Amino acid sequence: MTNVLTSAINDADRVVPSRPLRAVAYLRVSTEEQAKGYGIAYNAKKMLAYFKEKGYLHIETFADEGLSGSLEAHERPDLNRLMEMAREHPRPFDIVGVNESRTIGRTGRAFWRWVWELEDLGICVAVASKDYDNSTADGRSQMRKDAEYAEEERELIRLRTQGGIQEKAEEGLYVGGNIPFGWRVKDGEFKVAKKDAALKCWIRTRFLAVRSWETVALELNMNANYTRSGRPWTRKNLRRMMLSEASLSNQITWRRKGARNSDGISTFGVPVVIKLPEILSKEEAKELLDAQRVGRTPSRSRAYLLSMKLGSPCGSVYAGHNHRAGVYSYQCEGRREAYPGAGNTCTCPQLDVDTVEGAVWSDIVSLLGNAERMKTMARGWLDVSSSEHVDHVGRASRLDQQIAEQSQVIAITVGVAARQVAKRGLTGSEAEAAVEAAIKPLEEELAALERLRAEALSWQREAHLGSRRASDLARIAEAARHNLSDLTPELMAELVDLLDIEARVTRAVPRQQGVSCRITEWFVEKDRSVPELTDEAWALVEPLLRPRRSDALPVRPKLEALLTKARTGARYEDLPKEYGNYRNLQTQANRWLKSGTWEALMERLEGAPGTAVWRPESTEIKVGLRAHALESSMADEKDRSRRAGCR
Repeated sequence: MTNVLTSAINDADRVVPSRPLRAVAYLRVSTEEQAKGYGIAYNAKKMLAYFKEKGYLHIETFADEGLSGSLEAHERPDLNRLMEMAREHPRPFDIVGVNESRTIGRTGRAFWRWVWELEDLGICVAVASKDYDNSTADGRSQMRKDAEYAEEERELIRLRTQGGIQEKAEEGLYVGGNIPFGWRVKDGEFKVAKKDAALKCWIRTRFLAVRSWETVALELNMNANYTRSGRPWTRKNLRRMMLSEASLSNQITWRRKGARNSDGISTFGVPVVIKLPEILSKEEAKELLDAQRVGRTPSRSRAYLLSMKLGSPCGSVYAGHNHRAGVYSYQCEGRREAYPGAGNTCTCPQLDVDTVEGAVWSDIVSLLGNAERMKTMARGWLDVSSSEHVDHVGRASRLDQQIAEQSQVIAITVGVAARQVAKRGLTGSEAEAAVEAAIKPLEEELAALERLRAEALSWQREAHLGSRRASDLARIAEAARHNLSDLTPELMAELVDLLDIEARVTRAVPRQQGVSCRITEWFVEKDRSVPELTDEAWALVEPLLRPRRSDALPVRPKLEALLTKARTGARYEDLPKEYGNYRNLQTQANRWLKSGTWEALMERLEGAPGTAVWRPESTEIKVGLRAHALESSMADEKDRSRRAGCR
């Protein structure tokens, strides 16, 4: 190793020069390389042999298996762990060894960002296959060439692959991905799948008759006509399939959303429309689309602060629910059947919007009241810390110096080459070609340096913009803290999204409407717990209950429903569907109370194990509030403080 590196190590760690250099190995192989047999174990053997040959002390091995070289350091788990270790003090190792330069990365960002940060930390990167490291000018020059080659190789592979796919698409052939329902692929061509196509036609006809995707999905599932993957149909996936481009137009568009350059032109090819054999005619598709549009009512939605962000006691989440104009609540998604006919829904009650959002908003106001925490959160939002370890300004300055030196070398080389050409007696195009051949490698090196400088300046601007935006966000949060009462529901919802809020209901207050529940009142007046209807408890009360001929539901589920209502405070209409029609439950409750049957039932169950009755005056909404952006940024701050303490 060079004297420069040894000196840097001595200054940092205050050890004698004879101490062996400490090295860690970084291994990365893509899925393609694994298929060729070049796995992690193969690369590990190479690295250990290299360390032994060089006399390095092997400290640890980091390995990312099956990951693309286009991923940056923080996107590769073990490389991210390596970088965290490298930032510790005192420095735990001196060298990072890789078997090949493409292990470092396949793009400029993936390659240079972590290499430069290691350089700034006094750690060099060594490439075993070519036996060089970036502690010398020659090593850095070779690394630039390898980085250029790795990126060019990646682009060439992508162009070849995407070009072949583009050609297949233009020929109307299958290019991979999901095959639309109703078609199949044979010898690379789309064909009609007769059974699926017939089912699609039946679905269309049935929907035109009932005008309900949920009803059609239920009928399909009852007849075991499931999706191609064997899953039951839902309203959502059935509607999406029938109203897709393939179903309505008998075609699919390839590269509709592909990568595009700065001019908006597709990077790997233009979008291609692939025609499919017809299943639904234009007239049939139009009739289906028109039927879907008929009957839509104007939206009465409002901005829900916590829709899909509010965890429920059953483990699902609450979503905003519009009952009718002016009546809003949160309803647990666990109450929805996984698919029509699935059953087994939860009993989480609906929650009053104003009560829940008021509880959460008060916590948010408290959060915004701490300006320092908000500034810390802003850093976490914008990931400012991802670039703060690299000295981009110093890097650009050093590259400027190298560019100037390289330009001077080229100028000198041109003069020397011209004299040599003259001695050889070459003239005209031959002389010009000889001079160009002499300076071509130098010009390529200069171009690589200029590209690196441009990237360094670009990353410097990103870091600057990130810092400025973080400052702006902190300022906005400070202003909002003094004007929270003036925020509209839409702005409040936007702020909740910005904070990445997660809340969980630990004790739920059902949304109460209409008259009070007489069953619940009975338990409150008697100061009785609500019994659990176990098999033993049912055996005690069954003789008192004789089903009526007109009853569509057995008696036991009715009794369970009324006890559940008393236990949770849920409305009749919010009880699970398995308990039957809620109006029948109301009628049954009134009949038992009026006839004295309820008193007799509860007398037999007195002393049975039970739970407390729901009491409106003692129940409150308790919401646990978490802001993920805050938690992550606070963790970063603690980590930085810990490292500062070590220093």
